Order: sequence, then structure tokens, then C-alpha cells
Amino acid sequence: MNAALTAKILAKRGKSDYQNACTGIQRFLTNKHEKKFVTTMAAGLESESIAHYLNMWRGITKLNKANCLAMKNVLGTEIDLQNILWMYRLKKYYGIFSDSSYGFLIPVRYRLPDNVFSNLVNCTSIESFISELSKTIYNNVFDDFTLAQQRLTKAVKLRYRTEGRRSYMALACGYLYEAHLQEKNNAAMAVGIRHGLDHSEILSRLY
Repeated sequence: MNAALTAKILAKRGKSDYQNACTGIQRFLTNKHEKKFVTTMAAGLESESIAHYLNMWRGITKLNKANCLAMKNVLGTEIDLQNILWMYRLKKYYGIFSDSSYGFLIPVRYRLPDNVFSNLVNCTSIESFISELSKTIYNNVFDDFTLAQQRLTKAVKLRYRTEGRRSYMALACGYLYEAHLQEKNNAAMAVGIRHGLDHSEILSRLY
């Protein structure tokens, strides 16, 4: 790997530091519910577990009206997208095409009505699943499932940036979210360089 290509990869690293971001945001906030919300978010970002999303969803209700609406838009979008991605993975990699999927999904609906959600869960093939998904608001996010996690992340980042124009909580949480992604990028670059991966392959793994 030549110096120019290495520089191109390292330029992706930025200057974000996740721990500094957490500390800085906590100092910026004064309301105890806002502080708790950020703490809950920071604690669960890595796991992306069902419990994490449910704790976040419940925490939204303690925020003021403007921040509640903004964070509902962000988190609701992320939950919908995570559920879609897991439906796809359950069908493609585990052969689960029925109601058994519900136990692996986040029990929150945002812009996927119950009937649409049920139709997606019960699709009996990948082809029918993609066809059903094309009828939803999220068609453009997952027009195919190549680099699906990166597509999901890009959509969530965009939602944070949009809502951050009118909500300081969305702005603060968006900063924390992107700082977390930067930590993951740094780790991915280190692993890629250590194993001698081609620069294009390393770049494709970044968020």
C-alpha cells in the first residue's frame, strides 16, 4: 500500500474521540432526564440490543416536547431500519420466514404499520421480502442489501443531522453517535492495515 493510499484511508479517521464526546455532552446538559438519556445511549451503542432500544424509546418521553419529537424521529427511524435489516438476515442466513422472527425484533413500530410489518415478517422468500419492502418509505435505504449496515448508518446520520437543526438533544446525540462510529472506523482501519487488506476493501468497511 503506497503512501498516497494510506493517507486517503487515514483521512477518514477525523478527530472525534468517543470518551471526550460523552464527557463534553454531559457537561453541556443540565436537565437530569437529558443526562440520563445520553448515559443510556452511550451505554448501549455498541450492543444495539433490544433492551437498549426499548430503554431509549422509554427515555424519550422524559424529554421536553421539541426534543422528544426530534429524538422520536431519529430513534423511530433507526428502530424501523434495524428491524428490516434483521428480518432480512433472519430469512437469508437462518431460514426463518415466519412469526418466529418477532422474538428477534424490536417491539416498536414507527413508520411501518402493523399490517406492513407483519407482511414483511411473513414473506416466504428473499425476493418477496424485497418486493414488499419496495412499497415502504424505506425502499431507497435498502434498494439492495449490499453493504446494508453502512446504508442503515448513513440514513441514521442524515436523520440526526436533519433533526439537529431544531433540537439540541438531537444535535448532541448525533455528535455522540458519529463519535462512536469514528471509534469503529479507527478499529476497522487498524485491523485492515494489520492484515494487509487492499485500501478499497478497507474503505468499504467504514461508516
